[in-house]
Amino acid sequence: MFNALEIATWFLLKNNAEIREHEATNDDYEVYEGITHLKLQKLLYYAQGISLGMYEKPIFKEKIEAWTHGPVVREVYGQFSKFGRNNIEISLNNESEKLLNKIENNREVSEVLNLTYDNFAIYTAWQLRQLTHEDNTPWDITQKTKGLGKEIDNQLIKEYFKKEIIA
Repeated sequence: MFNALEIATWFLLKNNAEIREHEATNDDYEVYEGITHLKLQKLLYYAQGISLGMYEKPIFKEKIEAWTHGPVVREVYGQFSKFGRNNIEISLNNESEKLLNKIENNREVSEVLNLTYDNFAIYTAWQLRQLTHEDNTPWDITQKTKGLGKEIDNQLIKEYFKKEIIA
């Protein structure tokens, strides 16, 4: 299992590579936006949900909490909140390249991350926020029953994703 910061790094590097590729080919058909802190949090939530729904195990060990703007992994918030509403820029280096190879060599994790990216990175941060705020989502249920700032139970995430997202 990976930690949430490693999974976040994968999303950021994947997005940066997509942007560079389409800039290099002058692809005007697709709009590739960067990843803000808010969007990154939602991508982590969807990756966790897809992993739980497909493989019945989490993709990262950290808990997800119900915050005002949706699901949040506190450890990742601490690392990237300094970017505010700006796109997060990170560079590929030896350490992150090793991480990418480790992730790509794990078939299940790679599949979950690519599915998440392909199906949810197309949305803006605010659209993803709105999706997590719909009635009867794990975020909605948690904030109504436990309150904001409380952990969203992985079992609740798994059941929701099996029924609503993966099916």
